[in-house]
Amino acid sequence: MKVFLNEPAESYGEATTASRIGSIFSPSRNSSIYLSQPQYFPDKVAEMIRKLQRLKSLPPGWDSYSADAPSPVAVALAESFLVENYYLANLFYFLAPGVKGEIMIEFKKGDKAAELYFLPDGANELILYDKDAAVMEGNLNDHFKNLIAFFNS
Repeated sequence: MKVFLNEPAESYGEATTASRIGSIFSPSRNSSIYLSQPQYFPDKVAEMIRKLQRLKSLPPGWDSYSADAPSPVAVALAESFLVENYYLANLFYFLAPGVKGEIMIEFKKGDKAAELYFLPDGANELILYDKDAAVMEGNLNDHFKNLIAFFNS
């Protein structure tokens, strides 16, 4: 797939419409050109991307109480994270909407776990757990290397 975001009305191959571009790429992306992605995602990543597509249609109050509908910004950021980090598929464990419009992706390996929250305002939060005890809290932008090192140790 080749996409030139400077020309969003143009189609450059299958499924490369302006609406698809908007749903995949985060608004805070530094580059305006995206040249390729893997042809096939690992099953876990593909499953999570399909789930995100379904979450887009959740209405306000989807939890039978007063939960906000998943934020389009949070969904786009979560999808962008999955696409850009598909190689972490063996760590991906769970994906769910939150009651305030956020999207949570959980990682798990043995006694270690991590929760990554994509928030409606475009921010994110990362919490690392070792045997159910929080060992680090911060944001993904500052602690991505910590996330990787945590599961490699």
